Amino acid sequence: MANSNELRRLQALGALFGLFGLFDSIYLWSYKWSGQLICSVGGCESVNSSSYSMLLGIPVAAIGAAGYAVLLALALWAFAARDHAPAWLRDTRLTFNIIGLFFAAYLTGVELFILHAICMWCVLQATAITAMFIGVVVERRVENAMD
Repeated sequence: MANSNELRRLQALGALFGLFGLFDSIYLWSYKWSGQLICSVGGCESVNSSSYSMLLGIPVAAIGAAGYAVLLALALWAFAARDHAPAWLRDTRLTFNIIGLFFAAYLTGVELFILHAICMWCVLQATAITAMFIGVVVERRVENAMD
């Protein structure tokens, strides 16, 4: 039973990080129409107005919002399903987390090595997806121990 409770806590934490990532992405996306960001490190506007903030004409923050919405929905589904979640759900969650992690790593690399500017909101995004990835990996280990 302790493993089941631990699993539920991890799923709830995943949903919480997904919600945080969604709100953070929407805030960054709002820069495209408001032109204003609160930034204590000074690089947020240069990062979010660079050519790297768009991908195929779509704001990267909008792609992030969509990704976090999917991750949040999947985490809530796993949480709500308890022990009746389809087996493919955990693989799907892991796959989406890996994609998000690599996308965040790419964007962090762009910030550090190309733009030479750091956006604190983007760092929070990278932290959220990293935490979600670690959480899903730990969830899988807990689920495997329960089998």
